[in-house]
Amino acid sequence: MAEFERGQTFLDKKATNFDGTKGKYFIALSSGEFSDDEIVCFVMNSENRFEKYHLNCNKTPGKFIIKPETFSFINKYTSIMLKSEVYYTLDDLCDDNILYLDIADDQLQREIKNCIDFNYLLPKGTKLIRDSFK
Repeated sequence: MAEFERGQTFLDKKATNFDGTKGKYFIALSSGEFSDDEIVCFVMNSENRFEKYHLNCNKTPGKFIIKPETFSFINKYTSIMLKSEVYYTLDDLCDDNILYLDIADDQLQREIKNCIDFNYLLPKGTKLIRDSFK
């Protein structure tokens, strides 16, 4: 059994953005067992322009929209941004700045994976995700 499960959501309290450091929520779409294993993650952002999209897969803009309360910490419509992945090692995810939250059920994980346009991901990300879903 992997030490880090696919579908794990977490808050990285020190994630960086263009404005500096601000906590960001992520969902992992691969698993990890060893300290140097890379985990493919996607950022989750509040969706302020929900009228432009629909729930679930919005493949062209590379967003998967989830409704409030999909996870215990989600209280607004939220986009999972699928066009740019972020890599964490298992060691990175054991940091005090990482707060583990809910784990997505298998069906939701597969819906998110099926929405990904793998042409936007690095080949290593594509491989990690596909291997995790075998």
